[in-house]
Parts: sequence; structure tokens; C-alpha cells
Amino acid sequence: MVVEILSKFPVKSLLRFRCVCKSWYELFESPSFISKHLKAGNSNTRLILRYVDSSDDPEYPRLRYCLFLDPTLANISLEEDLILLIPIEEHFRGPFEGLFIMFIGGDEIALYNHATRDLKFLPKLTLIDNLESIYTIMFGLGLDPKCNYYKLVYIVTYHDSELGKVLNDSRQVFIYSFSDNSWRNFQGFEFGMYDLDEVLDCTYHNGACHWLVPFGAFHPLCCHYVILSFDMSDEVFEEILGPNCLLEISPKHTVFGLYNDSLSFLVFDERESCFDIWTMKERYHWTKEFSTTPILAVDAPIGFWKNDTFFIRSNTEELLLYDPNSEEIIDFQHK
Repeated sequence: MVVEILSKFPVKSLLRFRCVCKSWYELFESPSFISKHLKAGNSNTRLILRYVDSSDDPEYPRLRYCLFLDPTLANISLEEDLILLIPIEEHFRGPFEGLFIMFIGGDEIALYNHATRDLKFLPKLTLIDNLESIYTIMFGLGLDPKCNYYKLVYIVTYHDSELGKVLNDSRQVFIYSFSDNSWRNFQGFEFGMYDLDEVLDCTYHNGACHWLVPFGAFHPLCCHYVILSFDMSDEVFEEILGPNCLLEISPKHTVFGLYNDSLSFLVFDERESCFDIWTMKERYHWTKEFSTTPILAVDAPIGFWKNDTFFIRSNTEELLLYDPNSEEIIDFQHK
């Protein structure tokens, strides 16, 4: 009962409570409590905006990260740049399970918790090639529900600058365990037909990490995009086909993520100027949840939000929030 109550407290309160006794400190540091606290706080998720800022120097624009102060998005004012709160400026992705992941050069990774302002550097990786030959980095973070601790999956693709080609056969997969603060190599899966340089963020759901990845042109089922999943407990990769509509839709008109706690696609039908949502409530079975009425002056989906809403982009590149229930559109005046 006490754990259930504490899991609903904000992070700032929990930081103060850590001083109450040793058992509470250990409780708040445990992966099981962190997971429970994250689930309890999903309704208070705050929006992080990543955008290109060319106001200072149009020739050298900066990638900036800002946080909406109000979790309801009623107040669209922004907090100071998140990057200014971090002592390094490198590749910065997230959040995943409340954590941001930063890559420093390719062989060093740091985890940043914005709520607690904690920055943790992980042990350095042992790469098979030099840092200059790194072509792409793909990763996923999630809970191993059997062992009840977190793991980070890290996939590195190399390229040969002299030959001018990607070395698909030399990909490395690493798994970091939060329980013992160590990396280990993972082998046994062929990535040859996957084009990982176009992979976006990972979606964690039901004990597995999922990525939407381009597949080779000679796939027997002729599907250009598939979902690559990694079971965090059994440590097994699996390929999942998406809905058939992906065969006819441009990648820029498709977003993959979670909608009502199900793996889902948000798809923009350019001909009808409407959005479709497809969900996988049963394993390998996709169902179209609904289609919106035509929405004028929009050109792409951005991502899922809360309470059935989702983000879309206008044809003038402004960020919009659409509510399919009320058909209301909120313009945040940010590009």
C-alpha cells in the first residue's frame, strides 16, 4: 500500500523522501519502483520539442531541445533549452522511460534524468573499428520484466570511406545491463537486409523494443518497411509485418508508436488529406481504428500524444495538435 501511494508522488517529493530512511532510498533506486512510478505518471507526461533554430546564424543552425512547462499544453511557453542543463553537447535522444540518451563520439554513452538532473556515464564500449568509420547508431531502452531491471540495446553500423559503402556484415550489437553496470556483445542475428540509417526512435512495449526499419528491396512479401522487435528478457530479435497500407504510403507520411497502449501507426493519406490510425491489439493482426475527416493545409504526422490526440505538421511546417473526438486543432506557433 505504501509503495502504491509513493509511486504517485512527483519526483521532487521522492528526492526529499530518500533521506527518511535507508529502505526508502533503496526502494526509490530499484528498477521495479522506477517502472511503477513511470506508469503512474504517464498522464502527466510533458512535451519536449526538438527543432532547428537558425535565428543566430542561418548558415549554421542549431538543434535545440525545449520543454513545455505545462503538461496539459494549455500554456505553450517553453522552459530554457534542455541542452543548457547538460554539460555536453552531443547526440541527444529521448526521453525513453524518463531518461535521455547522449552519445559522445560513438564509444561513450551518458544517461540523463531531467527530473533529478542526474547525469550518468556508462562504461566505454569496445568497438571493432575506429570511431571515424561509424555510420549509424540504433538503440533501445526498456525493462526486462523477468529480471525486473533495465537494459539498453546499442547497434553500431560501420562504413568504409575508401570503398564508399556501408559494411552491413560488420554490425555490432551491445547490451548494457543496469543491474551490474556492464556491457556485453550480442551475436546471432543477421542485419544484412535492414537499412538502419533511416531508423528513428525506439518504441518500448510489453517487454520488447520495437523499431520501424526499411527492408531490402527483395523481401519475399514486398513490404518495404517492417517492425524489428527485440525481447528484453529472452534477448531475441523478431520481424513483424505492418499493415498493408505501408506498401503505398511514403515513409514521411507514417509514424510508428503507442496509441492507447497498443503498437500503432499514424498514417497520412495524401489523396484524401486525412489521417488513419492502425493498431495491433492482437499479435500480428492490424486493425484500422478510425480515419479523420479531411484536414486542410497539413502534410505529415509527427507523433502520438495523450487522450487520443496526436501531433501533425502544417504545410507551413508549424506544429499542430489534433483531437479526433472534437476535431479541434491547436496551433503552437512553433516550427
